[in-house]
Amino acid sequence: MISREEILSQLDKEAKNYTFPMLDHGYYYHGDQKMVVFRDESRWAILIEIFAFNNHDYDVNGFTTIAYFYGNCLLKGYDNDNFNCFVSDSDTESFLYDDENYIPYLDSNVKTIKIRDKIIPLNTDPDFLKHKQIDLEYSNRIAPWDLMRSLVPEYSDHIWLTNTEISLSIPSDLPIFLELNEWLHPDLADNQLPSEMETFIQIAEALATGNKALYKPTVVPNTHWEYWPEGGTL
Repeated sequence: MISREEILSQLDKEAKNYTFPMLDHGYYYHGDQKMVVFRDESRWAILIEIFAFNNHDYDVNGFTTIAYFYGNCLLKGYDNDNFNCFVSDSDTESFLYDDENYIPYLDSNVKTIKIRDKIIPLNTDPDFLKHKQIDLEYSNRIAPWDLMRSLVPEYSDHIWLTNTEISLSIPSDLPIFLELNEWLHPDLADNQLPSEMETFIQIAEALATGNKALYKPTVVPNTHWEYWPEGGTL
């Protein structure tokens, strides 16, 4: 039997233990997100993936896919394996470093980047970036986090975990119940908890009953990176 209270209690506990996604984490510029909910008659699991850039890195190693797993049937817990870098340089090093101003920025000669084994063309046209609401932090220089945001959502599928990678933490026979690309997320810095958010209340109710129609959001999602300007600024 799956309990609504059990689900919300676990999510709140993880939030209080700082093992729940903080979209305005001071060390990470937020890029994109995905949630996959799994269920059968007795088991449940939630995977939240965050694509972000770690501001302690000045090269492609900063591109990070962070996987958060919750549920009553997990095969492993939260550890360093939850942090993944699937991005690499294509031919030459993608980023240069300005020693005077202490900033990393994209080498203008670099036209592609690799995500896993796929070569991804880079679009650095100012009109394209403006259309994506990307205001360059440094004039005429594209910071790694600006480049990250230019890649989503078009190439997001390449930076999420594969089924094989997910199966290390969630049993492979547990069916997918819901998939979300946006939702109302708690502001942990403001002491909000998942159990206070319509998104997670409805997900818990849907999981407990098996009725996915109970997930019917009425509020505007806030997971887009523009809602979290403090991310990566420490």
